[in-house]
Amino acid sequence: MRIWKILLLGIPILILANLWVRQGALITLAAQVAMAVPPVPALAALLLLFPAIRVMRRVGIERRDLIALYCFLTLAVALTSGAGMRFFLPSLPTPFYFASPENNWAQFHDLIPSWLVPHGDAVIRDYFEGSENGAVPWAAWVKPLAWWMVFFVAFYGLLISIALIFRPVWEDDEHLAFPMAELPLMLTGMRQEGHGLWRNGAFWVGFGLLALHHVMNILNAFNPAVTALGLQNDLGRIFVEHPYTALRPLVWRYRPLIFGVSYMMPSDIVISTLFFYFVYLKGLSLFGAMAGVRTPRFPLGREQGAGAFVGFTLVLIYSARRRIAEVFSGLSGSNDKSPAIAILFIVSAGVIFVFWRIAGMSAELIIGYFGLLVFFAVAYARGRAETGYPHHWIWPLDEQRNVLINFIGTRALAPRGDFRGLTNLSMLHHLSRGYLPQLMAFPVDSFKIAGEMKITLRKMASLMILAVVFGSIVSWWMHLSAFYQYGANVLEGGTTSGGQRVALMRGSYDTLAGWMKAPQGPNQPQMLAGVSGFVIVIALAALRRAFINFPLHPTGFIFAFTGAGENGWSALLTVTIIKTIVLRIGGMRLYKALLPFFLGIIIGHFFTAGFAWALIASFGGEGFNKYPVWF
Repeated sequence: MRIWKILLLGIPILILANLWVRQGALITLAAQVAMAVPPVPALAALLLLFPAIRVMRRVGIERRDLIALYCFLTLAVALTSGAGMRFFLPSLPTPFYFASPENNWAQFHDLIPSWLVPHGDAVIRDYFEGSENGAVPWAAWVKPLAWWMVFFVAFYGLLISIALIFRPVWEDDEHLAFPMAELPLMLTGMRQEGHGLWRNGAFWVGFGLLALHHVMNILNAFNPAVTALGLQNDLGRIFVEHPYTALRPLVWRYRPLIFGVSYMMPSDIVISTLFFYFVYLKGLSLFGAMAGVRTPRFPLGREQGAGAFVGFTLVLIYSARRRIAEVFSGLSGSNDKSPAIAILFIVSAGVIFVFWRIAGMSAELIIGYFGLLVFFAVAYARGRAETGYPHHWIWPLDEQRNVLINFIGTRALAPRGDFRGLTNLSMLHHLSRGYLPQLMAFPVDSFKIAGEMKITLRKMASLMILAVVFGSIVSWWMHLSAFYQYGANVLEGGTTSGGQRVALMRGSYDTLAGWMKAPQGPNQPQMLAGVSGFVIVIALAALRRAFINFPLHPTGFIFAFTGAGENGWSALLTVTIIKTIVLRIGGMRLYKALLPFFLGIIIGHFFTAGFAWALIASFGGEGFNKYPVWF
């Protein structure tokens, strides 16, 4: 594999993908193709180019080059999504444009590192309101974005080094399934399950059913008289009396991608997720309502989930302790292992630490916050490697920051009234509320693919770093050109004060103003919830180690408190019933025979909604966004 070939193919596709995102996600709100797992443009590029592999071989492009291109695009395209760089950019001008005497944001303007934000009244105003000629004032943006590039490369360098540390443990020792890594290998015939896939009748039945599902939904969106399955049904409407209203929300969602991938997920994790979601989480909610518990949001699922994520990562670190010792012993020359991974880890962590120390964060806050970001990323990546669950949002949103606030308090985090650390924490809201750290899962999958395709890990790691660099640059170019042409106030569904990402950053700075006005100590109920989640996941891991047949899995526990529980339970429950019947009737032989059907559902969903309709809806003009594609 030659990296320059991948870039020669990948950068033009990346630019086209960003233009698609600009039209579909910023202007028309018709499609969020970069939020999919994998991103729609990455999978589309693989499926469109692969049939021409014989022709491409004449110019030196082999099958593994196309799969490496896919790996590059998964990360590079994902960076430009609504929870990626589109969330990062508003963090810089928002505190200046929306400052007013009422919100008193001017009090922390001097605490924001001047070298990390653009300057100039016209630069800030035109970002939100659009400039007369649509030109981007690059002179004001290049310097701060260059500094941010240093941080992002170091941050992903750290995540990539951690992925390389855990790789042999997860692949060779624990033999995780890596369903999302297997998907491109099966689609390109690199797996036995993929041989003859495109001529398999079961595959096309699944594909056709999903195509019909979306076609009927599209027709229903334009003419409600057309019967269609729709996207969801609210079962919570039947709970109208106290205390059963505590079981809300309970929504049956039609998630074809989750439905298809769930067939390949380990059954014990699926069953554990359903058990902990319904019996533990919903059961506690009902019990709290019956007992008159007055704690808001009881049983504090996000906080329990945060504690569970921390505990789960500690379990993973303990399981990989020999591998970790091996990696870092290479620095002393005590073994024949290359010290490259350890050097990458230390240099990346050092750059992050020095970067934010210069910006004004205390050493304790840097270690605590970025440590939690990494812990959540590792737990999420492990969940993806083990189950393939195709969703970015299966982690407790913003809890990396909230754990620090709940356990330490804003008073202790701003010693002697120094709010520089909390100001930086607010500016970094896009890291804990968005999913940039969780994109570590794509390098994890890519390293698995590299091993299967005989691509060296060094080359794949270099390709992932280049994906960060080019994915960030192209995303910044696309977003800033759109913002200065139209104004960020009216894009992404905004009217006069920006879309969702701007609103989230405004909320972050409002929270900062509240901290400065009334610093507080630790929050005991939320601390206890976090500790309970931590203890339970540790206990589950210990029970799994002590009793081989123990049925409940710690991954299912952490999934229950995230989107896998709330948004995915209906798909998980349906597939569990189907798999139980299939295995009882025909065993593994029937299970494997039906796998192409579920792959057809996955590809049918991507092709019909993610590719064909998303293109039509994005570029078809006004009125075509009546059936938006939200992956």
